[in-house]
Amino acid sequence: MDGRQASSSIFGPMSKIPLFPLEVVLFPNVPLPLHIFEGRYRAMMKECIENDSPFGVVYHRGADIKDVGCSAVVDRVIRTYDDGRMDIIAIGHERFAIDELDDTGIYLRADVHYMDDDADQDDESAVDGAIAELLKYAFYAEIELERDRLNALTGTQLSFLIAGIDLIGLDTKQEILETDELSVRLSLAVTELSRANNRLAAAAQVKKTLGKDVDINSFLN
Repeated sequence: MDGRQASSSIFGPMSKIPLFPLEVVLFPNVPLPLHIFEGRYRAMMKECIENDSPFGVVYHRGADIKDVGCSAVVDRVIRTYDDGRMDIIAIGHERFAIDELDDTGIYLRADVHYMDDDADQDDESAVDGAIAELLKYAFYAEIELERDRLNALTGTQLSFLIAGIDLIGLDTKQEILETDELSVRLSLAVTELSRANNRLAAAAQVKKTLGKDVDINSFLN
């Protein structure tokens, strides 16, 4: 074990779970649409659905598999195909750290311990800053976010909500996922969202100046 604090997860503080390495960083309570086509992962999902059990999503790039990921549960099966493929929606559940990998089966499994996300107290000013940046993001991205619903979220929930935004890079997402101390995690997430908002604001100004039909994607990368 790497010294990270284990939590009293509903799956138990420690567990062996199947792993799904993806070029994705998943966070608690964030939905993840997946098209399952490879045979070993079809078998994994069949087992998870039948047993109502979790699997672990870990950020995988090249040969590198990160040792902190997020468990997920299958929320619903959207479509099944005659050849066994399926489209599903999974929901992120709890952060975990890998203690030991098991590659003896058709897909990876790992002994993991779940990480405590409720130990730190919220900092009211940090939470207010996070909500302000989220509302600013909603304005520029032209999406609806209700202040009352944001006010009901904890600092931990806000940090993961921000980290799930597509404009934040994968390596930064992984850094946020791995950060145990809430104040540090929330500060990092808000800083990255503020940078994204600055890009959105600049893109909006360019669009206003040059016309509505201009492609602004290049300003957001």
